[in-house]
Amino acid sequence: MEGMQILKTILCIATLDTKGPEAFYIKGLIEKRGHKVLVLDIGSFENSPFPADITSDEIAKEAGSSIEQVRKIEMAGQAAEIMTSGAIKKVKELYDSRKINGVIAIGGGVGSSVASAVMRELPIGFPKFLLSSQKIVQSGIRGYVGSKDIGIMPSVADIAGLNRLTKSALKNAAGAIVGMVEFSEEVETYPKPLVSMSMLGSTTGCGLEVKSSLEEKGFEVVVFHSIGVGGKTLEEVIMNYPVQGVIELCLNEIGNELFGGMASAGPNRLEAAGGKGIPQIIVPGHVRYCQFLGPETVPDKYKNRSLIYHHPQGTAVPLNSDEMAVVAKTIALKLNRAKGKVKVLIPLNGFSAWDVKGTKSYDAEGERTFIESLKNNLNPSIPVHEIEAHINDHKFSQELVQEFLKSIGQ
Repeated sequence: MEGMQILKTILCIATLDTKGPEAFYIKGLIEKRGHKVLVLDIGSFENSPFPADITSDEIAKEAGSSIEQVRKIEMAGQAAEIMTSGAIKKVKELYDSRKINGVIAIGGGVGSSVASAVMRELPIGFPKFLLSSQKIVQSGIRGYVGSKDIGIMPSVADIAGLNRLTKSALKNAAGAIVGMVEFSEEVETYPKPLVSMSMLGSTTGCGLEVKSSLEEKGFEVVVFHSIGVGGKTLEEVIMNYPVQGVIELCLNEIGNELFGGMASAGPNRLEAAGGKGIPQIIVPGHVRYCQFLGPETVPDKYKNRSLIYHHPQGTAVPLNSDEMAVVAKTIALKLNRAKGKVKVLIPLNGFSAWDVKGTKSYDAEGERTFIESLKNNLNPSIPVHEIEAHINDHKFSQELVQEFLKSIGQ
């Protein structure tokens, strides 16, 4: 094909004891496209229909064990932990030595768990694709993807032999990883300074205006949806990309971590930029809410509150004043450790589209408690600007842009 560099190396991860014919089939499909395939076996038993390039015994030894020892383990989960540890070490070695250009995996429940854990250790942008059984549909995609860009496709029919349905799925999977690898060779340069920004639908008015203003001034703005995995990804991007500045328009993930919400980004949220000394603009957008899925997922202790049914898989629980004070203190303590410039901007007329001053849903006491707690716990050297505007007002977004430009020296 025109423009394609022939002979890229694609790693294929599979349990050859149960998915051998399927792995061999997908290997042949990729090789017909002119690429090389390395097969890595994460299976625990001997009945492999063809020899792997990287055997299961090699993987077990990478984890400090042997395949004989793994086979003696009765619990599949314990055996999978050993194979996961070994596979991660081996694949990292292959990636670091630039011996692979992409990775594809096929698996059932255990195989998908091991393979996806390996893929989550590879950087964003590196081609990775998982063809899995319907298990991923039943258990949910988040546990397999985490904060990474892993392409996942359910196989529809169980990956148990070659038939018209499984062959179709294998062909599509092979086409996906080949396309990823071929397109990843198109090297682009990015001269514009990179800005990371958190946002949700309730702060979109502000976010899109800020994004547009900064792009007009020559910045590249990347937005992350603050639903837990979005915040985790934002932190990871800050650690691995040349981010010049961070704008936090949504801090709801902090409260979700503290009070059991389903949009937690973990205990280290709001720490990467500070640790690297990257300038930050902090806005308490959507900070009042804990997110859950359907109403049935809301814990009983919250069901007497004025729940917001955003959509069938999105129910928000408003925090009370005491909880808002705890969230504010937690945020302040994280910001106090920052090595770079930090500015806090507070929209006094409401922190989100659901909180508008003068409306029934507006919690004046809660927002006032949050502001007082934040100020009381924040290092006095960190400026706090209170702006008489709603977060989605034009006035607020323009002041935010000006403060951001000052923070990075423009």
